Amino acid sequence: MKDHLHQSQMLAKRFATGTGLETTAGLIALLHDVGKYSNEFQDYIHKAKQDPKSVKRGSVDHATAGGQILMEVFKDYPNFGQFISNVLISHHNTLGVKDYLLPNNYKYSQFSVRCSPFLLRIKETKNDLKLIKERFYNEVMDETSFQRLIAKATVELRQYFGKVLGIVKKLNVDIPKRYEEYRRIIFFTQKTLSSILIDADRTNTMEFEEGKPALLEERSQLFVDYRTKLLARLRAFGEPTTKLNKLRNQLSDQCDAFAERGDGIYTLSSPTGAGKTIASLRYALHEAVKTNKRHIIYIIPYTSIIEQNSQVFRELLNGNPDDDTSILEFHSNVTDRVKASNEEKNEKEAKELDHLDLAESSWDSPIIITTMVQFQNAIFAKGTRNARRFHNLLNSVLVFDEIQNIPPKTIKMFNAVINYLATFGNSDILLCTATQPSLEGVTDGIRFSKNPEIISNLAETSKQFRRVKIVNKSEKPASCAELVELLQRVYTKTSSVLAIFNTKKAARKVYEGLQSLPGAYHLSTSMCAAHRKKTLAEIKQRLKEGQPTICISTQLIEAGVDISFKAVVRSLAGVDSIFQAAGRCNRNGELPIGKVYLVQPEPEIENLKNLDEIAIARNVTKDILDELGQDATELLNPTWVKHYFDEYYRERIPYLDYPCDEGLQRLKLYELLTGKKVLDTLTPNLRKSIIWASDAETIARHFEVIEGDTIGVMVPYQDGKTLIEDFNGDRAKLRLRDLKAMFHRAQPYLINAYRDNLDDLIKNGIVVPLPLLSTSEMFIYAVTDERYYDPKLGLITTPTESLTVDKYIL
Repeated sequence: MKDHLHQSQMLAKRFATGTGLETTAGLIALLHDVGKYSNEFQDYIHKAKQDPKSVKRGSVDHATAGGQILMEVFKDYPNFGQFISNVLISHHNTLGVKDYLLPNNYKYSQFSVRCSPFLLRIKETKNDLKLIKERFYNEVMDETSFQRLIAKATVELRQYFGKVLGIVKKLNVDIPKRYEEYRRIIFFTQKTLSSILIDADRTNTMEFEEGKPALLEERSQLFVDYRTKLLARLRAFGEPTTKLNKLRNQLSDQCDAFAERGDGIYTLSSPTGAGKTIASLRYALHEAVKTNKRHIIYIIPYTSIIEQNSQVFRELLNGNPDDDTSILEFHSNVTDRVKASNEEKNEKEAKELDHLDLAESSWDSPIIITTMVQFQNAIFAKGTRNARRFHNLLNSVLVFDEIQNIPPKTIKMFNAVINYLATFGNSDILLCTATQPSLEGVTDGIRFSKNPEIISNLAETSKQFRRVKIVNKSEKPASCAELVELLQRVYTKTSSVLAIFNTKKAARKVYEGLQSLPGAYHLSTSMCAAHRKKTLAEIKQRLKEGQPTICISTQLIEAGVDISFKAVVRSLAGVDSIFQAAGRCNRNGELPIGKVYLVQPEPEIENLKNLDEIAIARNVTKDILDELGQDATELLNPTWVKHYFDEYYRERIPYLDYPCDEGLQRLKLYELLTGKKVLDTLTPNLRKSIIWASDAETIARHFEVIEGDTIGVMVPYQDGKTLIEDFNGDRAKLRLRDLKAMFHRAQPYLINAYRDNLDDLIKNGIVVPLPLLSTSEMFIYAVTDERYYDPKLGLITTPTESLTVDKYIL
């Protein structure tokens, strides 16, 4: 106990470096397990040693005592006491920091404690505090030293809260808005301290079990070396000879020079095909070296881009596309889900898995490539694994690729955390896309730095990179036969055409009408990653050889896929989607000009009734096309891109602060960051009892970046067949390391599918849970009949139209 508390304190102080709350973080860690000094917990430990089955894990509360001590020692500063004691009492809570005031039943409570889960826990948990403190003072820290520590933390908290207040007062908003921003910053600060405590506790536990300390490696020299390698590799390419490559070099140089500005919130509005992946990496490495950052974190919307960018980074920085040293590729994978399941069912195995991938658990890796889903989960979602990662977003360079794909319902929450990370987290933020969304124009928008755009002459640069003409054929809905006819004409004329539709159903129907053509391909997320990768490789080879090629795809091909067709046909959608589709046409300037045809399939082909975001985006684009008349190519002008996002967000205003239902009440998760609505209606009695009103638990209970009950399904494609057989084997004969390796090998053969769509296949025994995973809550399934995995279409199901959009990948 003594060692664990002191060592956790040291780790917490180290993890908090640069926050201004090093002493406070250490204090919380020092007290986090102090409740284990109670007689009740000591009896529990001895019983567990004698007979593990005689006790129930977690049946004795050991966390609340430390929070009660903090409330007691900070009685003259109740705002500090409530702020940090909630962090401490919640360090095992899967929903995170406890709600201060319930947002859904505060009107009906006559007692302040009853409508505050935090106060209920603090005031009604019975602990022998006198004995606990006596043992703590005797063994861990004498009372005089402890009081000095409290005094030091008090000064630190005063300074921090004063800094927050000072910055908020300078904001160019009215006083109520400043008050809300103050409480939002405190919410995220509390999240930071909670993350630090969880990581310090888990890391020290691992240190004890493995008998060696965890190393906090020096990163500054690594980033220097990586930057030197990258610049050497770029010089090795020689001087560019084509106009397009010269433009790419100029953009790369601008990114490198811009990093001299230091921390801020910036934009890189790079046209498609301009080489922003390498240019932004050059920026990130320069910034990391200049400002001594601990992490470079790339946040990307699609797993397909993660895999592609990871390979590029490993090749450029480690000299080998398979060498993942210092580069963590993290997305929703089977290992993370299995570990979460094992956490409840088999503690020993869960710990062993945890030791095998500490970097995954905490995100303590120099370079991390992850998804927008995982980024936002680390901040708002349930699960201590998610919460543990949050503090490693601080003191980092955060590069958001294809930022226009951020789900609208999370925009305000995203803006709030970005403002916090830039202002108080010592982090540098870069938002990259060809179609920069107007996040600063949203209420409580992102506070960009002065002159945030890296490209010095954006309008001119966009024209220089323009390689296509847009032909608008969407004035009237087209039948499937008309779409097939148009594609056949374009195919005959160009021999190289890509068609992109908004739903799997539309893509499949049109493909069925064209599949007899030489070089006809289909792409959607009904196909596993290995299948899509092989298909794309075949398509690229045919294009390279000049063979006739036609690809019918969903949106998955739009972002991050380096491929070039002579013509593109795009189902009408948002301007950002059209822009991305245009980036797959004449990408390297092979033609004087390429053509992008806009079409509007009939509702029978592409029904957007239950796809509100796409339907609204399409309607906004329609209005802009009406204004532009014959000059549809002007859609690609940055001015019209901004106009599109302004109008789109105006249409989505009711949804930007994450509305959701709890019982009969409508909640807005963004409002729960401050608890403003609850605070405005507090009774005088409650005002005396509680100071903060944020509801992290309620947020975590409802927060999902992507709604829907999805399951991982392994498909019998190529090596997937053998893996399914292996996973049907005897788990007892496998070492855990072997099992983990199998999970990673399985990733390319997994599909994330909506459970509702598979009900019939599950009932008929076509899709079955893998018996190798012996937990009661099964996460991984397998397709047992090869006839249900088509070599052209992928998994054959009868999905509900409302669930077939390929917009985001978990």
